[in-house]
Amino acid sequence: MPKQVDAVEQRRTIAAAAITVIGSAGIDGTRLRDVAAAANVTTGAVTHYFDGKDAVLEAALEEVVRRVLDRPAPAGSGDIGDCIEVFASYLPLDAEGLGEWRVWLAFWARAIPDTRLRAVHRRYYAAIIERISDRLSAIAAPGAAPAELRACADAVLAAIDGVGCRAVLEADSWTGDRQRQALSRLLLPMLTTFAQGTGEI
Repeated sequence: MPKQVDAVEQRRTIAAAAITVIGSAGIDGTRLRDVAAAANVTTGAVTHYFDGKDAVLEAALEEVVRRVLDRPAPAGSGDIGDCIEVFASYLPLDAEGLGEWRVWLAFWARAIPDTRLRAVHRRYYAAIIERISDRLSAIAAPGAAPAELRACADAVLAAIDGVGCRAVLEADSWTGDRQRQALSRLLLPMLTTFAQGTGEI
């Protein structure tokens, strides 16, 4: 009997391979045959599941977001320091993280002139903001309004984006420790204010 192929698993395999290729070659230097080779499949298999390079990039980004959302939160007591450690786990702290972030940056550049890709970006960011908000709710001051929670989550993600972009572009000098320290400097005063309910974010 012919071998049964799990289409969902095959798409994820190809998407994971695309993350590796985009991370090393960039989106412009990525060829479908390189993605196929990295996934150990034929180019025909790639084109069977994906309609061109943008579709592969979109799937790669989807895989990156899935990894972020599925990543287990570090254990802790739920205080501000624990929150910062969780948010630091979203940064490109190692080689795998750098590859994932390069996909993000490639997607951003592609999405600027493309309305459809910008809509994809907003959808994925909304999911990440929701995850950040869930974490922040554990330290929120009593009676904190939903708008305050959202504003704080937006600011946290902006800080993560800033540190992450710098780390991708200057990977040699922006080590994992330096990224954690920079993020902590940005977030600690803000999250302290947020937790105490003593002022606007």
